[in-house]
Amino acid sequence: MKSTVFVLGFALLIFACQPAKKENQEEETQEKEVVEQSADPKLVKLWETDTVMTTCESVLYDGEGNRLFVSNINGKPLDKNGEGFISILNLDGSIKNLKWATGLNAPKGMGIFDGHLYVTDIDRVVAIDMETGEVAKEFTPEKAEFLNDITTSESAVYISDMGLGLIHKIEGGELSTVAEGVKSINGLLSKGDHLMTLDGKGLRAYDLAENKFEMVNDSVTGGDGLTMLNDETYIASRWKGEIYHVAGNKATLLLDTKAEESQTADIGLDADKMIVYVPTFFKNKVVAYQLEK
Repeated sequence: MKSTVFVLGFALLIFACQPAKKENQEEETQEKEVVEQSADPKLVKLWETDTVMTTCESVLYDGEGNRLFVSNINGKPLDKNGEGFISILNLDGSIKNLKWATGLNAPKGMGIFDGHLYVTDIDRVVAIDMETGEVAKEFTPEKAEFLNDITTSESAVYISDMGLGLIHKIEGGELSTVAEGVKSINGLLSKGDHLMTLDGKGLRAYDLAENKFEMVNDSVTGGDGLTMLNDETYIASRWKGEIYHVAGNKATLLLDTKAEESQTADIGLDADKMIVYVPTFFKNKVVAYQLEK
């Protein structure tokens, strides 16, 4: 049975992903209509880790390596404390290497490109050698305040700066800015000659050649993690504890863990097996769900 839920003026979203002065950015939304559907599709819990993570912000599914990368802030989102780290999990949720890469500050979004794991780290992007777990390269934009998500194409790495509303690109070893003024930009997803973005206006498609945005879904505003199930269907999260199935301008609420104060930060997805991996931030664990239709 369907019911209609009105999401009214979000205010907090992410103590976790930015300082106090930006706590309203990701959830700065107008009244939006969202379709809540409890039976079809739905998420069914498969497993969850013990609370061994430390402020886990992002999960990245690595199909080639049959593993999950998890970024652990291990402190405040803008603290340069050198205590942040990357974990590797097996696909059953067991720990393969809790502290595979260390010495980071507040690692968040991740993407795999050219044998390296690219990770945002406050105001820089580090490229970690996937064989050694050591930082091999570092990129620092001229302007950077709150680098957040990462996505990769065949030729480039794209990075969102939620603090400044920017989208950066690393291509051919060079860093540049490809879009400005993208308010509350967080989730990124490379799709052909477009970047799919989650920002203050919703889910949009950014044409890289034409430098313009097209609205796809205006319901899931202020989103966090963005993944693609197929060419027309996305799974998106809001940090406070919501995961949505997005098809066109229809957004179906799959999971709501706000009452448990369990966050749904930058989710990962195995699109073939339809498994969603959720970093719970302050709950310090990763939870896997089967998407059933």
